[in-house]
Parts: sequence; structure tokens; C-alpha cells
Amino acid sequence: MEGSIRHPNSGEAWEYAVMVSITNDRGVELTRQIVGVGAIKPGELRNFTFAVEVFAPPEADDQDRGARRNGD
Repeated sequence: MEGSIRHPNSGEAWEYAVMVSITNDRGVELTRQIVGVGAIKPGELRNFTFAVEVFAPPEADDQDRGARRNGD
């Protein structure tokens, strides 16, 4: 996911933070992390990118290859 925020060309600086909330399949929040980033001044732009990476243990790769060899 990508996005951006832009402060209008007038007014005072805004403080901003990044908040990540992880929920389970029932919508129950498991964790929430807030990272204070700083200030954005009038006329400034901030871009952000959010990605999720999953790292399976090596045993999972071996099981997947075995299932493909066996026609599963």
C-alpha cells in the first residue's frame, strides 16, 4: 500500500505518527504499534509505503515440495 500526506501551504506544522494495528480473523486487535515520526511543515509532502513480508521456516518449503512431487 502506498500513499501520501500533504500539509496545506498555510498554518502551523503538524505532528504525525504511523499506527499499525493487527487483528485476528474475528476482528480482535492483537497488537497496535505507534511510531512517532515528527513534524510536517506547511507545503511539505510525505510519502509512505506499507508492505507485509512472510517468512516460512525451511521445513515448510520442504513439505510444499514434497506435496507437489506426490501430486497433492
